[in-house]
Order: sequence, then C-alpha cells, then structure tokens
Amino acid sequence: MSDAAIPMARDTITVTEPFESLYQREFRPMVRLATALVDAPEQAEEVVQEAFAAVFLRYRVLEHPEAYLRVCVLNGGRKVLRRRRLLRRQPPPAEEYGSLGFNHVVDAVRRLPTKQRNVVMLRYELQLSDQEIADTLGIPLGTVKSTLHRALARLRTEVSP
Repeated sequence: MSDAAIPMARDTITVTEPFESLYQREFRPMVRLATALVDAPEQAEEVVQEAFAAVFLRYRVLEHPEAYLRVCVLNGGRKVLRRRRLLRRQPPPAEEYGSLGFNHVVDAVRRLPTKQRNVVMLRYELQLSDQEIADTLGIPLGTVKSTLHRALARLRTEVSP
C-alpha cells in the first residue's frame, strides 16, 4: 500500500472519536465495498479487517481516518484481484466452464482502469458525494467528475446490447 495517496497529518493530533466507534460505523459499508470489488464475502471481510488493522496502527496520527480506511479497502481489493488474475493464468479443468455464471455489469466495472473503477465503486457502492470521493482519493473535484463521466460512458458502450 502506497503511503503517497493516504491522507495523514504531519503532527500527532487528538482524535475525539474512539477507534471502536469508527469500526462499528464503517465496518458494514466497507464490507459492502470490498464485496463489490472482489465478489467473495470471505475475502472481502479479510480485506476490511486488514484495512482496519492498518488504520488502528496509525489512528492517532490520521487526519481523516475514514478516507484512509477507504483507500486501504480499495488497495486491498486491488491486491486480491491481482492475485486472482495470477491464479487465472493457470487453465482451469474443462468441467468447470459450464458452471460459471456471469454478471456483465460487474465484469465491465472490473475491466475499468483502476482510477475509474475506484470512483465508480465509491459513488455507487458507498454512495459518496463527489467531494467525499475527491477527499478519499486525494484528487481534485473536477477530476472526480470527469473520471466518473468517462467511466460511465465506457460502461454504457460495453453493457449496451
């Protein structure tokens, strides 16, 4: 996980909210986000637990722990997908092909470039505003809007009959 994209304070600040409150409030939304990213509830919970562990280690110095948590979940989901892609390079046994089910929209979202996929997931899975997405990803508001527009245009062309 790259610390460059993670919003942190330079000096230690006093956190008014206990970590347990953050955990109780954000656990379910983060599991939903991770499940939408990796499409496996067990792996999603592992990703979220690892993200909370990373937040816990830096909790006292984080300026925006929610944003840091979201970035950790997005990075963790990307890591799971990268591992899965490596495993898929090995051909599966022939008998498994008939049992695969497809969700073309989810598949199309997963094929989006990382930046577009992150913006789409934060918007439609966590229902964040443009400003909250910009704060989470550390990018300008205009970039969020243009990235979302391009992602949706690409999804329309891929999913349309």
